[in-house]
Amino acid sequence: MIKVENLTFAYQAETVVKEINFELNAGKSLAIIGPSGCGKTTLLYLLAALQKPDSGAVTINGKNLTQIREKTGVILQDYGLFPWKTVYKNLTLGLKIRGYEKYKITKIVGQTLKDLKIEELANNYPAELSGGQKQRVAIGRALVLKPDLLLMDEPFSALDALTREKMQNLILKIHQQQKLSFVIVTHDIAEAVFLGQTIMVMQAGKVIKLIDNQYFGEEKLREKAEFFLLQKKLRQLMQFKTAGDLSYETK
Repeated sequence: MIKVENLTFAYQAETVVKEINFELNAGKSLAIIGPSGCGKTTLLYLLAALQKPDSGAVTINGKNLTQIREKTGVILQDYGLFPWKTVYKNLTLGLKIRGYEKYKITKIVGQTLKDLKIEELANNYPAELSGGQKQRVAIGRALVLKPDLLLMDEPFSALDALTREKMQNLILKIHQQQKLSFVIVTHDIAEAVFLGQTIMVMQAGKVIKLIDNQYFGEEKLREKAEFFLLQKKLRQLMQFKTAGDLSYETK
């Protein structure tokens, strides 16, 4: 699905992504975690082709990424909803731009509203929605385009704890039902463990560890000791400054 080779990017004189390499197979998930300013959001923008690398390459489904893909959905922190458009029209916008016929738009958007349980909000404006409702609309706007890859930049950071867990459950359900690949940038360790099939730990623009999360997708994962054990290991990892400081292996 995704292959990243020697990816490097700098803002002016400051290199914020440094020779990153990894692969993500189709239908899998990746959680990227690290301290503020470590380059994780920039990496996501490079995967979305919102930024172009200074060197290295991103390949998706065997094709070199040189421009924004139609099959990549992106959800940013501020949701990106148009305040002057209703929920329904926010969801139709991408389909209209791509030239979909009206009857197809009606069918796709109607089904998406139903799947996300926001049918009753179709005629509401973003200002009339709660944070969780806005997040569902943002997810819906990405999903109507039938992406094979979903990129998310701290999408639940502004939500309360219970709403956040509901949104995490929703993303996991969509992933399992649609076999959708996704990458999520987060500063929340529990979220990384819950949503990351692979967990990438970044420090100062570099990947210091890739962890295979064998507990991903387990039923009632949040109640299990393994969930908290892996969080503890991640906290320890994030305290190290270089990969050479790591003193243990993770499963």
